[in-house]
Amino acid sequence: MFIRIHSFISVLVLLTLVLFLVMTSCAPSTSPTSLPSPSPETPAESSPPSSPEPPAPVLAELNLVAEPSNQKKLDVELVYSGADQPALCYLGAYAMLAKFGDSDIDFTDVVANSGIGASALYIPQVNILTDGSFLESIQMSARNQGFDYYLIAEKGAMITDDFMCADLPKDAKQVLWVENRDAAFELLKRLISTDIPVEVHLDLYPIREPLTKHTSYMQTIFNYMGARHADHYFTVTGYDDSFVYLNDPTEKAAGMGKDIPINISGFLSAWVGSDPSMAASDRIGPYWMLFLGKRGTAKSANELLSWNKDIAAKAPGEIRKAADNPNIDGLLHCSNMYRARKEFGLFLKGNGHIEAGNMFLEASELFRGLCQSSNPKADLLKIADLQEQALTKW
Repeated sequence: MFIRIHSFISVLVLLTLVLFLVMTSCAPSTSPTSLPSPSPETPAESSPPSSPEPPAPVLAELNLVAEPSNQKKLDVELVYSGADQPALCYLGAYAMLAKFGDSDIDFTDVVANSGIGASALYIPQVNILTDGSFLESIQMSARNQGFDYYLIAEKGAMITDDFMCADLPKDAKQVLWVENRDAAFELLKRLISTDIPVEVHLDLYPIREPLTKHTSYMQTIFNYMGARHADHYFTVTGYDDSFVYLNDPTEKAAGMGKDIPINISGFLSAWVGSDPSMAASDRIGPYWMLFLGKRGTAKSANELLSWNKDIAAKAPGEIRKAADNPNIDGLLHCSNMYRARKEFGLFLKGNGHIEAGNMFLEASELFRGLCQSSNPKADLLKIADLQEQALTKW
Protein backbone atom coordinates (compact mmCIF):
# COMPACT_ATOMS: atom_id res chain seq x y z
CA MET A 1 0.00 0.00 0.00
CA PHE A 2 1.16 3.50 -0.72
CA ILE A 3 -0.37 6.01 1.72
CA ARG A 4 0.31 9.65 1.04
CA ILE A 5 -1.37 11.92 3.58
CA HIS A 6 -1.49 15.71 3.58
CA SER A 7 1.01 15.96 6.43
CA PHE A 8 3.72 14.45 4.16
CA ILE A 9 3.51 17.24 1.56
CA SER A 10 6.63 19.07 2.70
CA VAL A 11 8.56 15.81 2.64
CA LEU A 12 7.33 15.06 -0.84
CA VAL A 13 8.41 18.46 -2.16
CA LEU A 14 11.92 17.85 -0.85
CA LEU A 15 11.89 14.34 -2.26
CA THR A 16 10.99 15.68 -5.69
CA LEU A 17 14.08 17.88 -5.69
CA VAL A 18 16.32 15.07 -4.52
CA LEU A 19 15.05 12.58 -7.06
CA PHE A 20 15.59 15.18 -9.76
CA LEU A 21 19.24 15.35 -8.77
CA VAL A 22 19.67 11.60 -8.26
CA MET A 23 17.84 10.32 -11.32
CA THR A 24 18.58 11.36 -14.87
CA SER A 25 15.27 13.08 -15.43
CA CYS A 26 11.82 13.38 -13.90
CA ALA A 27 10.03 14.85 -16.90
CA PRO A 28 8.18 12.66 -19.42
CA SER A 29 10.06 12.34 -22.67
CA THR A 30 7.21 10.81 -24.63
CA SER A 31 4.74 13.07 -26.39
CA PRO A 32 1.33 11.87 -25.20
CA THR A 33 -1.47 11.29 -27.67
CA SER A 34 -4.83 12.96 -27.10
CA LEU A 35 -7.63 10.45 -26.85
CA PRO A 36 -11.17 11.71 -27.47
CA SER A 37 -14.24 10.11 -25.97
CA PRO A 38 -14.22 6.46 -27.09
CA SER A 39 -16.40 5.70 -30.08
CA PRO A 40 -16.49 2.95 -32.72
CA GLU A 41 -13.46 3.04 -34.97
CA THR A 42 -14.08 4.53 -38.40
CA PRO A 43 -11.90 3.87 -41.40
CA ALA A 44 -9.48 6.64 -42.39
CA GLU A 45 -10.18 8.58 -45.54
CA SER A 46 -8.28 7.52 -48.64
CA SER A 47 -5.01 9.39 -49.19
CA PRO A 48 -3.51 10.33 -52.56
CA PRO A 49 -1.04 7.70 -53.79
CA SER A 50 1.90 10.01 -53.14
CA SER A 51 0.95 10.72 -49.48
CA PRO A 52 2.39 8.72 -46.58
CA GLU A 53 0.25 6.16 -44.76
CA PRO A 54 -1.98 7.67 -42.04
CA PRO A 55 -0.98 6.84 -38.45
CA ALA A 56 -2.55 3.77 -36.88
CA PRO A 57 -5.64 4.51 -34.76
CA VAL A 58 -4.98 4.92 -31.05
CA LEU A 59 -4.92 1.52 -29.29
CA ALA A 60 -5.70 -0.22 -32.58
CA GLU A 61 -3.23 -3.00 -31.78
CA LEU A 62 -5.37 -3.98 -28.78
CA ASN A 63 -8.51 -4.60 -30.86
CA LEU A 64 -10.78 -3.00 -28.27
CA VAL A 65 -14.50 -3.62 -28.58
CA ALA A 66 -16.28 -0.67 -30.17
CA GLU A 67 -18.91 -0.54 -27.43
CA PRO A 68 -18.57 -1.83 -23.85
CA SER A 69 -20.74 -4.65 -22.57
CA ASN A 70 -23.58 -3.86 -20.19
CA GLN A 71 -21.65 -5.75 -17.54
CA LYS A 72 -18.41 -7.68 -17.41
CA LYS A 73 -16.31 -9.34 -14.72
CA LEU A 74 -12.88 -10.85 -15.27
CA ASP A 75 -11.45 -13.63 -13.11
CA VAL A 76 -8.30 -11.82 -12.00
CA GLU A 77 -6.38 -13.73 -9.34
CA LEU A 78 -5.67 -11.70 -6.22
CA VAL A 79 -1.95 -11.07 -5.63
CA TYR A 80 -0.94 -10.03 -2.14
CA SER A 81 1.95 -7.54 -2.06
CA GLY A 82 1.74 -6.36 1.53
CA ALA A 83 3.82 -7.28 4.53
CA ASP A 84 2.69 -7.05 8.16
CA GLN A 85 2.12 -3.43 7.21
CA PRO A 86 0.97 -2.10 3.83
CA ALA A 87 3.58 -2.48 1.11
CA LEU A 88 4.12 -2.27 -2.64
CA CYS A 89 0.45 -1.88 -3.60
CA TYR A 90 1.40 -0.34 -6.96
CA LEU A 91 3.55 -3.37 -7.83
CA GLY A 92 0.96 -5.81 -6.47
CA ALA A 93 -1.74 -4.29 -8.67
CA TYR A 94 0.61 -4.57 -11.65
CA ALA A 95 1.35 -8.20 -10.73
CA MET A 96 -2.33 -9.04 -11.13
CA LEU A 97 -2.25 -7.68 -14.68
CA ALA A 98 0.86 -9.70 -15.49
CA LYS A 99 -0.51 -12.87 -13.92
CA PHE A 100 -3.75 -12.47 -15.86
CA GLY A 101 -1.60 -12.52 -19.02
CA ASP A 102 0.55 -15.44 -17.83
CA SER A 103 -0.75 -17.59 -14.97
CA ASP A 104 2.78 -18.89 -14.22
CA ILE A 105 3.88 -15.43 -13.02
CA ASP A 106 3.89 -14.89 -9.26
CA PHE A 107 4.88 -11.97 -7.04
CA THR A 108 8.41 -13.33 -6.59
CA ASP A 109 8.86 -13.15 -10.37
CA VAL A 110 7.53 -9.60 -10.47
CA VAL A 111 9.90 -8.42 -7.72
CA ALA A 112 12.88 -10.05 -9.43
CA ASN A 113 11.94 -8.34 -12.69
CA SER A 114 11.51 -4.97 -10.95
CA GLY A 115 14.94 -4.77 -9.29
CA ILE A 116 13.53 -3.47 -6.00
CA GLY A 117 14.60 -6.54 -4.02
CA ALA A 118 18.27 -5.74 -4.59
CA SER A 119 18.35 -1.92 -4.71
CA ALA A 120 18.52 0.81 -2.09
CA LEU A 121 18.69 4.61 -2.19
CA TYR A 122 19.31 6.92 0.77
CA ILE A 123 17.96 10.46 0.49
CA PRO A 124 19.65 12.45 3.28
CA GLN A 125 17.61 15.65 2.96
CA VAL A 126 14.53 13.82 4.19
CA ASN A 127 16.31 10.89 5.88
CA ILE A 128 14.54 8.19 3.91
CA LEU A 129 15.98 4.87 2.82
CA THR A 130 13.97 3.53 -0.12
CA ASP A 131 14.13 0.83 -2.76
CA GLY A 132 14.92 3.64 -5.20
CA SER A 133 12.16 3.12 -7.73
CA PHE A 134 8.54 3.21 -6.46
CA LEU A 135 6.17 3.24 -9.44
CA GLU A 136 9.11 2.95 -11.79
CA SER A 137 9.27 -0.66 -10.61
CA ILE A 138 6.24 -1.30 -12.82
CA GLN A 139 8.15 -0.06 -15.85
CA MET A 140 11.11 -2.30 -15.02
CA SER A 141 8.92 -5.36 -14.48
CA ALA A 142 6.94 -4.83 -17.67
CA ARG A 143 10.08 -4.28 -19.73
CA ASN A 144 11.89 -7.32 -18.33
CA GLN A 145 8.81 -9.53 -18.63
CA GLY A 146 8.32 -8.42 -22.24
CA PHE A 147 4.96 -6.66 -21.79
CA ASP A 148 3.86 -3.50 -23.57
CA TYR A 149 2.13 -1.19 -21.12
CA TYR A 150 -0.09 1.86 -21.55
CA LEU A 151 -0.72 4.91 -19.37
CA ILE A 152 -3.87 7.04 -19.48
CA ALA A 153 -5.10 10.05 -17.51
CA GLU A 154 -7.29 13.09 -17.99
CA LYS A 155 -5.80 15.68 -20.32
CA GLY A 156 -3.38 17.89 -18.40
CA ALA A 157 -3.26 15.57 -15.38
CA MET A 158 -0.14 14.27 -13.67
CA ILE A 159 0.91 10.80 -14.79
CA THR A 160 3.96 10.83 -12.55
CA ASP A 161 4.32 12.01 -8.98
CA ASP A 162 7.11 12.77 -6.54
CA PHE A 163 8.04 9.11 -6.26
CA MET A 164 8.25 8.40 -10.00
CA CYS A 165 10.85 9.04 -12.69
CA ALA A 166 10.84 9.56 -16.40
CA ASP A 167 11.25 5.95 -17.47
CA LEU A 168 7.64 5.07 -16.60
CA PRO A 169 6.07 7.21 -19.34
CA LYS A 170 9.13 7.03 -21.58
CA ASP A 171 8.95 3.27 -21.92
CA ALA A 172 5.17 3.07 -22.22
CA LYS A 173 3.79 1.80 -25.50
CA GLN A 174 1.54 4.87 -25.50
CA VAL A 175 0.71 7.69 -23.09
CA LEU A 176 -2.83 8.86 -23.78
CA TRP A 177 -5.12 11.59 -22.54
CA VAL A 178 -8.89 11.41 -22.15
CA GLU A 179 -11.07 14.51 -22.29
CA ASN A 180 -13.06 14.04 -19.08
CA ARG A 181 -14.41 11.62 -16.50
CA ASP A 182 -17.08 10.15 -18.76
CA ALA A 183 -14.56 9.43 -21.50
CA ALA A 184 -12.23 7.81 -18.98
CA PHE A 185 -14.97 5.58 -17.58
CA GLU A 186 -16.16 4.62 -21.05
CA LEU A 187 -12.62 3.60 -22.00
CA LEU A 188 -12.20 1.67 -18.74
CA LYS A 189 -15.34 -0.33 -19.58
CA ARG A 190 -14.13 -0.95 -23.11
CA LEU A 191 -10.86 -2.31 -21.78
CA ILE A 192 -12.59 -4.63 -19.32
CA SER A 193 -15.01 -5.71 -22.07
CA THR A 194 -11.96 -6.63 -24.18
CA ASP A 195 -10.66 -8.83 -21.31
CA ILE A 196 -7.99 -6.34 -20.21
CA PRO A 197 -7.82 -5.70 -16.44
CA VAL A 198 -6.69 -2.21 -15.43
CA GLU A 199 -4.62 -0.78 -12.59
CA VAL A 200 -6.02 2.45 -11.15
CA HIS A 201 -4.95 5.04 -8.59
CA LEU A 202 -7.68 5.94 -6.08
CA ASP A 203 -8.25 8.14 -3.07
CA LEU A 204 -9.51 5.90 -0.26
CA TYR A 205 -11.61 8.60 1.40
CA PRO A 206 -14.70 8.48 -0.89
CA ILE A 207 -14.86 4.65 -0.78
CA ARG A 208 -13.92 3.98 2.83
CA GLU A 209 -17.32 2.51 3.75
CA PRO A 210 -17.43 -0.30 1.16
CA LEU A 211 -13.73 -0.99 1.71
CA THR A 212 -14.15 -1.44 5.45
CA LYS A 213 -17.18 -3.64 4.81
CA HIS A 214 -15.41 -5.96 2.37
CA THR A 215 -11.77 -5.98 3.52
CA SER A 216 -10.22 -6.75 6.88
CA TYR A 217 -7.10 -4.66 6.37
CA MET A 218 -8.93 -1.46 5.46
CA GLN A 219 -10.89 -1.77 8.69
CA THR A 220 -7.57 -1.48 10.52
CA ILE A 221 -6.38 1.37 8.31
CA PHE A 222 -9.45 3.54 8.83
CA ASN A 223 -9.61 2.76 12.54
CA TYR A 224 -6.06 4.08 12.73
CA MET A 225 -6.33 6.98 10.28
CA GLY A 226 -9.90 8.07 10.74
CA ALA A 227 -11.72 9.70 7.83
CA ARG A 228 -8.72 10.99 5.90
CA HIS A 229 -7.53 11.05 2.32
CA ALA A 230 -4.89 8.52 1.31
CA ASP A 231 -3.63 7.13 -2.01
CA HIS A 232 -3.83 3.48 -2.97
CA TYR A 233 -3.54 1.31 -6.10
CA PHE A 234 -6.09 -1.33 -7.08
CA THR A 235 -6.86 -3.57 -10.03
CA VAL A 236 -10.24 -3.13 -11.71
CA THR A 237 -11.71 -6.54 -12.49
CA GLY A 238 -15.21 -5.69 -13.69
CA TYR A 239 -18.31 -3.52 -13.58
CA ASP A 240 -22.09 -3.63 -13.92
CA ASP A 241 -24.90 -1.10 -13.75
CA SER A 242 -24.28 -0.39 -10.07
CA PHE A 243 -20.71 -1.28 -9.18
CA VAL A 244 -17.07 -1.29 -10.20
CA TYR A 245 -15.19 -4.33 -8.85
CA LEU A 246 -11.68 -4.03 -7.41
CA ASN A 247 -8.91 -6.36 -6.26
CA ASP A 248 -6.87 -4.98 -3.35
CA PRO A 249 -3.21 -6.14 -3.27
CA THR A 250 -2.87 -5.36 0.46
CA GLU A 251 -5.66 -7.71 1.59
CA LYS A 252 -4.45 -11.16 2.67
CA ALA A 253 -7.46 -12.48 4.59
CA ALA A 254 -8.88 -15.58 2.92
CA GLY A 255 -11.99 -14.86 0.87
CA MET A 256 -11.57 -11.08 1.04
CA GLY A 257 -9.97 -8.44 -1.16
CA LYS A 258 -11.16 -9.89 -4.48
CA ASP A 259 -13.91 -8.30 -6.59
CA ILE A 260 -14.75 -5.69 -3.95
CA PRO A 261 -17.99 -3.97 -5.06
CA ILE A 262 -17.67 -0.16 -5.10
CA ASN A 263 -20.69 1.87 -6.16
CA ILE A 264 -20.01 3.71 -9.40
CA SER A 265 -20.42 7.22 -8.00
CA GLY A 266 -17.99 6.46 -5.17
CA PHE A 267 -15.49 4.93 -7.57
CA LEU A 268 -15.60 7.93 -9.89
CA SER A 269 -15.06 10.28 -6.93
CA ALA A 270 -12.16 8.17 -5.71
CA TRP A 271 -10.67 8.01 -9.22
CA VAL A 272 -9.91 11.73 -9.09
CA GLY A 273 -7.10 10.21 -7.12
CA SER A 274 -5.72 12.52 -4.42
CA ASP A 275 -6.51 14.69 -1.45
CA PRO A 276 -8.09 17.81 -3.02
CA SER A 277 -6.21 20.05 -0.58
CA MET A 278 -2.87 18.93 -2.00
CA ALA A 279 -0.99 21.03 -4.50
CA ALA A 280 -1.56 19.96 -8.09
CA SER A 281 2.13 19.07 -8.45
CA ASP A 282 1.76 16.48 -5.66
CA ARG A 283 -1.20 14.66 -7.21
CA ILE A 284 -1.46 11.82 -9.68
CA GLY A 285 -4.42 11.72 -12.04
CA PRO A 286 -7.33 12.37 -12.29
CA TYR A 287 -8.41 9.10 -13.91
CA TRP A 288 -4.97 7.50 -13.98
CA MET A 289 -4.86 3.96 -15.32
CA LEU A 290 -2.24 1.48 -16.48
CA PHE A 291 -2.79 -1.73 -18.43
CA LEU A 292 -0.82 -4.27 -20.44
CA GLY A 293 -0.81 -5.06 -24.14
CA LYS A 294 1.12 -7.56 -26.20
CA ARG A 295 3.97 -9.59 -24.81
CA GLY A 296 7.32 -10.22 -26.40
CA THR A 297 10.42 -11.98 -25.08
CA ALA A 298 11.02 -11.98 -21.34
CA LYS A 299 14.46 -11.94 -19.71
CA SER A 300 15.75 -15.35 -18.63
CA ALA A 301 16.47 -16.14 -14.98
CA ASN A 302 20.21 -15.85 -15.63
CA GLU A 303 19.75 -12.45 -17.24
CA LEU A 304 17.70 -11.30 -14.25
CA LEU A 305 20.32 -12.55 -11.81
CA SER A 306 23.04 -10.60 -13.62
CA TRP A 307 20.88 -7.47 -13.90
CA ASN A 308 19.96 -7.55 -10.21
CA LYS A 309 23.58 -8.12 -9.24
CA ASP A 310 24.58 -4.89 -10.96
CA ILE A 311 21.83 -3.08 -9.05
CA ALA A 312 22.73 -4.77 -5.75
CA ALA A 313 26.36 -3.64 -5.94
CA LYS A 314 25.35 -0.06 -5.08
CA ALA A 315 22.95 -0.91 -2.25
CA PRO A 316 25.36 -1.57 0.69
CA GLY A 317 26.87 1.90 0.43
CA GLU A 318 23.44 3.54 0.41
CA ILE A 319 22.34 1.51 3.43
CA ARG A 320 25.49 2.47 5.35
CA LYS A 321 24.78 6.14 4.64
CA ALA A 322 21.36 5.70 6.20
CA ALA A 323 22.91 4.01 9.25
CA ASP A 324 24.59 7.30 10.19
CA ASN A 325 21.15 8.83 10.68
CA PRO A 326 18.80 5.90 11.23
CA ASN A 327 15.41 7.50 11.99
CA ILE A 328 13.85 6.03 8.87
CA ASP A 329 10.29 6.83 7.84
CA GLY A 330 8.78 3.43 8.61
CA LEU A 331 5.25 3.95 7.30
CA LEU A 332 6.38 4.40 3.73
CA HIS A 333 9.46 2.27 3.47
CA CYS A 334 10.35 -0.35 6.11
CA SER A 335 7.61 -2.71 4.93
CA ASN A 336 8.54 -2.20 1.28
CA MET A 337 12.19 -3.04 1.92
CA TYR A 338 11.21 -6.08 3.99
CA ARG A 339 8.83 -7.55 1.43
CA ALA A 340 11.03 -6.80 -1.57
CA ARG A 341 14.09 -8.47 -0.04
CA LYS A 342 12.06 -11.44 1.10
CA GLU A 343 10.80 -12.08 -2.42
CA PHE A 344 14.23 -11.57 -3.97
CA GLY A 345 15.74 -13.97 -1.46
CA LEU A 346 13.18 -16.58 -2.53
CA PHE A 347 14.06 -15.89 -6.18
CA LEU A 348 17.76 -16.45 -5.48
CA LYS A 349 17.06 -19.71 -3.67
CA GLY A 350 14.70 -20.87 -6.40
CA ASN A 351 17.50 -20.39 -8.91
CA GLY A 352 20.15 -22.33 -7.01
CA HIS A 353 21.78 -19.54 -4.99
CA ILE A 354 20.82 -20.87 -1.57
CA GLU A 355 23.39 -19.07 0.56
CA ALA A 356 22.83 -15.68 -1.09
CA GLY A 357 19.08 -16.16 -0.84
CA ASN A 358 19.27 -16.90 2.88
CA MET A 359 21.31 -13.73 3.39
CA PHE A 360 18.60 -11.68 1.70
CA LEU A 361 15.94 -13.40 3.81
CA GLU A 362 17.91 -12.49 6.95
CA ALA A 363 18.20 -8.90 5.72
CA SER A 364 14.46 -8.83 5.07
CA GLU A 365 13.70 -9.80 8.67
CA LEU A 366 15.97 -7.03 9.93
CA PHE A 367 14.06 -4.54 7.77
CA ARG A 368 10.83 -5.97 9.13
CA GLY A 369 11.76 -4.97 12.67
CA LEU A 370 13.77 -1.86 11.86
CA CYS A 371 11.16 0.69 12.79
CA GLN A 372 10.81 -0.81 16.28
CA SER A 373 14.48 -1.66 16.71
CA SER A 374 16.36 -0.52 19.80
CA ASN A 375 19.52 -0.20 17.69
CA PRO A 376 18.55 0.62 14.10
CA LYS A 377 22.07 1.71 13.22
CA ALA A 378 23.50 -1.71 14.05
CA ASP A 379 20.69 -3.42 12.15
CA LEU A 380 21.25 -1.28 9.07
CA LEU A 381 24.98 -1.99 9.13
CA LYS A 382 24.25 -5.71 9.41
CA ILE A 383 21.84 -5.48 6.45
CA ALA A 384 24.55 -3.76 4.41
CA ASP A 385 27.05 -6.47 5.33
CA LEU A 386 24.59 -9.23 4.41
CA GLN A 387 23.86 -7.71 1.01
CA GLU A 388 27.56 -7.23 0.35
CA GLN A 389 28.34 -10.83 1.31
CA ALA A 390 25.49 -12.11 -0.83
CA LEU A 391 27.09 -10.51 -3.89
CA THR A 392 29.94 -13.02 -3.62
CA LYS A 393 27.53 -15.96 -3.53
CA TRP A 394 25.69 -15.59 -6.84
